[in-house]
Amino acid sequence: MSLVSGDVKTALLAFCGLVAICSLSLGDVVINEVELGPSDNGTVWVELYNTGDGAVDLAGWMIKIEDEPWAGPIALSGTIDPKGFNVAEGQSSWVTSGNGTVYLIDISGTVVDKTPELSDLEHNDFTYGRFPDGRNTNTRADFFFMRASKGRSNSV
Repeated sequence: MSLVSGDVKTALLAFCGLVAICSLSLGDVVINEVELGPSDNGTVWVELYNTGDGAVDLAGWMIKIEDEPWAGPIALSGTIDPKGFNVAEGQSSWVTSGNGTVYLIDISGTVVDKTPELSDLEHNDFTYGRFPDGRNTNTRADFFFMRASKGRSNSV
């Protein structure tokens, strides 16, 4: 005689399968570097980093840069390789104050990562970046004001 009924076993197996599938790609991608005050009338940009061991499909994901009352969405596409970088550019028409919070939102609308409120008023070649790449303790200490390293490691 089984201690667990067939329905409970089926539900438990389905739940474990769902957890396994969801963990394959969610939570592996983080906001790695942010340029909110670009020099020479450049565009704002956000660099993503895949901390995981598998490629992540970014189709349907988006970045939202929010500086009340302004918000700039950037649609994402393509894939990001394991330990790889992906840079998303804002629009050249965006006029930002150099302040903002950046959100990474997956295809289901879940906020996967977000920065603290950042301020970059100098319009120079410095950005906020994680050091080392992908550092994620969910605190302000994850981000340092550093020389821009768009599309490559912040550790160089």
